[in-house]
Amino acid sequence: MRKNFAYNTLYTRDQPFFEAKVFGLFLFSLFFGSNILLQFKSVSSITSAFVVALLPFIFIFAGIYYYYKIFQLKQLNPLDFIILLSLLLPIYNAVTMHLIFDIKLLKALFNVTPRVYVVMMSLLYYAIRAGKITLKQYAYSNLILCWFCFALYTYVSLTIPPQVFQDGLEDGLVGFNPSKGGYIYRFSSAFLTFGMIYYFLKYILEDSFVGLILWMILISYQLFIDKGRIELVSEVAPMLLYMFVILKWNKIITKLLTIAVLAGIALLIAYLIDPDIIKFTADMYWMFIKFFLGEKTGEGSADMRWTEMADVYYYLVKHPSYIFFGIGTPKKEILQLNVGDVILGDIGIVGGLLSQGIVGLMFIYSVFLYPIFIWFKVKYYRRDLLFNVGILGTGTVFIQSLFNGAIFYSFLSIMASLIILEYYRVKEKVHNEREKAKRRALES
Repeated sequence: MRKNFAYNTLYTRDQPFFEAKVFGLFLFSLFFGSNILLQFKSVSSITSAFVVALLPFIFIFAGIYYYYKIFQLKQLNPLDFIILLSLLLPIYNAVTMHLIFDIKLLKALFNVTPRVYVVMMSLLYYAIRAGKITLKQYAYSNLILCWFCFALYTYVSLTIPPQVFQDGLEDGLVGFNPSKGGYIYRFSSAFLTFGMIYYFLKYILEDSFVGLILWMILISYQLFIDKGRIELVSEVAPMLLYMFVILKWNKIITKLLTIAVLAGIALLIAYLIDPDIIKFTADMYWMFIKFFLGEKTGEGSADMRWTEMADVYYYLVKHPSYIFFGIGTPKKEILQLNVGDVILGDIGIVGGLLSQGIVGLMFIYSVFLYPIFIWFKVKYYRRDLLFNVGILGTGTVFIQSLFNGAIFYSFLSIMASLIILEYYRVKEKVHNEREKAKRRALES
């Protein structure tokens, strides 16, 4: 008889110093693989100083690693190759900015240097391959980071008025949207998405009721606190579609009915607490539907996106040659002066076309061919939870690229999924070699 979920083990240790390694990986991702702390001015200067102090060592070790792989071993694994290619992207953008806007090349390169931090993911994968850390530890560290974000963002959203941070860094920590209640936070949801994918797959692959509850808690945060409509749709849509890929029809119906019942209960509880919460949320998503139907919504942020895309269209009509190589990623002031009041990350693939051009988009989207290759390559580990986290993770990044386009400016958003997939590619290869060796032994 299957044990009650309350008696299931929360985690299993697979190496000595398991917790210490998970915590170390959590800190590494917090400081070097995310902008979580950099979003707040009160801690951003300290965080930046710490990161800058350690980055030279990371780049030195990365240089040694690639020198050894290229000149000594004379081989690169697919992940190394993708990372090296991704380093060409900021250089490509810097050159286009120099040619189009006459920005000094060194200054343009300096402005895009944060995007070369992706090189440290090679070291992370090397540590996994060398057995210094395990894939399970890496996954758990991302889950800890997910709940760290959940706790931090929820606390800040419920206790600190967004206006306090309205002069946030870069694109701004705070935006203004009347349909969402005025000033709102614009937190990054990258690690929350990892948790959503993990717990969703935990439920549909392993029938984990705890996984379903944790998934719905994270979804509730996105729905009622974060209020990011595009983010929520781009996260949930690939998850639900993925069910049709890996489950049979009877399982799909059962899972969807369970999700629908729990969602209904959650909405009923929210309605009993405050009926306006449901009405407010419904109005937000009605505006969202009208936006995609091309109708005027009367909502500033939604209508502004159409204006931004129109500005991009007229700019490319005026400068048709730029559509091939893009204009790079100039600062907001340069965009406003030349294109219009455009924020590249707000308009997804349209912003990607403006910044990267057709050539850049083809280069970036070619990365998604690798997960497709892995999907057909891996057979034995096809049902493994983390393997599916990697596959669904890349699918989610692809869908998100159509709306917010983070991958056009940094490959960090897809690296966790690629690390997982490369791990399983090698694991499958080793399994197949062992099976062949067993068959040869039996035949002899």
